[in-house]
Amino acid sequence: MAPGTAGNSLRATYAAGELLDWIDVNSVEQEDVFRWIDENVPMENAAELARAWAAVLTEAEALMRGDETAYDALDDAGYTMKQPYRSTGRVKWAAWKLLPLFTQILDRTERAEYRYEAPGDYSAVTEEALAGIWVDDAGTTVLLFSEDGCRIVYPELELLGETAYAFRVRDRSSVGYCPELDIDYLQNDFSAPLVYYVSGIDDTHFWSNTQNECFRRLA
Repeated sequence: MAPGTAGNSLRATYAAGELLDWIDVNSVEQEDVFRWIDENVPMENAAELARAWAAVLTEAEALMRGDETAYDALDDAGYTMKQPYRSTGRVKWAAWKLLPLFTQILDRTERAEYRYEAPGDYSAVTEEALAGIWVDDAGTTVLLFSEDGCRIVYPELELLGETAYAFRVRDRSSVGYCPELDIDYLQNDFSAPLVYYVSGIDDTHFWSNTQNECFRRLA
């Protein structure tokens, strides 16, 4: 797969159908996935691999919901699933097995200590500005923002990137505070989101002076 190229949507849908069927029969171990990445994916293609895997997961989610458009696309792609539905638990288990497709970004990230940076233009912190793939300097978290939502890869919290969560940016400038990035990963009502207080953003990174964190844009 090559995200952004002609025919990629059908390839993503085809791969999603294969993924859901593969869940029932696979015996792969994470070590096998790491080995495949080491042998086939150069460092400069790390973000492209993560973006392709995210696209497959998006199509798999649609198929699991029984989305008619997704199934029409699967027919157009020429793939027929052996069983039409899978439990979310099984998909999360598969996401764990294939987690290196995301975490290879963390493995290849050079760790760095946080350094204070003066606050930026708060108005520049928008949902649109966040589109892309970001990795924190501590090498613990990958955030993938798209029109589908935000995928969080944070293995210590067992967040495997298998779900695209709703997210929002809250403007708090009226009270003199920086914007708040909320990722709704628990309740589906933003009552207990994962929160980042964003001190500033540009084309290369966004940072939080409150939380001593910095995320670098990969793509």
